[in-house]
Amino acid sequence: MAFTIEEILNYKISFIFVGVFYELFFQYPSFLPHPIRVMGKIIEGGEALLLKDSDSNNIKLLKGILLGLICVFSTFVFFYYLEKLITNKYLLFFYRTFFTIAIFAGGSLFFECLKISKLIELKMINPARKALSMLVTRDTSDMDDSKICETTIETLSENLCDGVIAPLFYLFLGGIPLAMAYKMASTLDSMVGYKNEKYLFFGKFSARLDDLFNFIPARITAFLIFISSFIMGLNVSESFKAWLRDRNKTDSPNSGHPESAMAGALGISFGGKVSYFGKVYDKPMIGLKRQKPSVDLVKKAVKLSYFTVLIFLAIGFLGEYLIRRWL
Repeated sequence: MAFTIEEILNYKISFIFVGVFYELFFQYPSFLPHPIRVMGKIIEGGEALLLKDSDSNNIKLLKGILLGLICVFSTFVFFYYLEKLITNKYLLFFYRTFFTIAIFAGGSLFFECLKISKLIELKMINPARKALSMLVTRDTSDMDDSKICETTIETLSENLCDGVIAPLFYLFLGGIPLAMAYKMASTLDSMVGYKNEKYLFFGKFSARLDDLFNFIPARITAFLIFISSFIMGLNVSESFKAWLRDRNKTDSPNSGHPESAMAGALGISFGGKVSYFGKVYDKPMIGLKRQKPSVDLVKKAVKLSYFTVLIFLAIGFLGEYLIRRWL
C-alpha cells in the first residue's frame, strides 16, 4: 500500500495527525493570537449589542438564539469559503494543520494536569490549588492534595470530550469549517451558557447547542476510555459498570459519560460538596471509591487520555482509508 505525496496531503488524517502531535508536544504558539480569543471578542460584541437589562425573558431567549445561530453559521461559512480560496495544496495543508493545532487542546490540557501533579509531589499545595483554579470554576482554596487530584482527574475526563475528542470528531466529519463551528458553539456555551439571572434565558440556546454538538463525542469518549483501560490493564469491567450506573447523574447530558468511565477505570469517585462563587452545592457521586485519589492516579488518567487520542486517530485513519477505497 504505497502513497504519493499528493495522496497523503489529500487525506484528512495527514493534517490532523501533524496538527495533533504538534499540539501534544509543543502546544499552540503563545506569540500568536488564538482564534478562540477572536471568537470570544465576537461573542462579547454580539452580547453588548443585543442584550439589554430591560429585555423580557422571551426577548432574551430570542436574542440568544439569534446570537448563537449567527455566530455558529457565520463561522462555518467563513472557514468554508476561506478554504476554497486556497488553491495551492501545500499552503492548504499548512492552513489546515495550523487550525488543527488551534482547535485541538489535548496537549495543553494534559500538560496542565501533569503540572498540578508535579506541584503536589513537591509539596507546593498552594501553587497546585492556583494551577487547578485555572482549569475549573469551583473554589480550590481549601482543597487538600487528595481533593486536588480528584478534581484534576474529573476536569480532565470532562474536557477529554470537549477539548480533545469532539474537535477531532468534527475535523474528521467536516474538516476545518465544521470543527471551527463546533469551537464557536463551545465558546458560546462557556461565555453565556450559565444558569444565572443574567444568562438563564439569553444563554439557554447556546447551552443546548453545545449539548447537541457534544452528544455523540461524549459517548465515543466513554467507549475510547474502555478500550484505553483494557490496553493499560485498568479495570474495564468497573469502568463499564460505573458508566452504566452513573452516566446520567450530571446536570449535563454529556459530561457524565467520560467522567463515569474514567472514575470506574481508576477506582475513584467524583462528587460531594463543592463550592462555586461562595455557594456550596452537593454534586451527585460518580464512580465507586476503591482508593484515594493520588498523584499516581492523575498520571494514569493523563496516560489513559493519550491512549484515547491515539486510538481515535487510528480509527479515523482506518475509516477514511476504507471510505476512499470503497467509494
